[in-house]
Amino acid sequence: MLAVKDIQKIGQIREKLLGSSTEEDVDGVFRLFDITDFPVKTMLLRHTMQVQEVFDVPYNESVSEEDAYREELEFFLDGKWKDLV
Repeated sequence: MLAVKDIQKIGQIREKLLGSSTEEDVDGVFRLFDITDFPVKTMLLRHTMQVQEVFDVPYNESVSEEDAYREELEFFLDGKWKDLV
């Protein structure tokens, strides 16, 4: 179970990510909070975009965690998700 401080930290990360418009900005947020794990980065980007699940995407086990993160980052930086929220 998440502690209150963990929920607050996620909120702070989300707020900073919402203000990020470049890859360098996003990297800076993750560095600030010492987040290096690609699945965690991916989860936080999805949380920020209010994405629960990804549909209609073929599952490919050969895709690395970093590649999955890079794809999510590209979608995040594109900004079109903001029209859906």
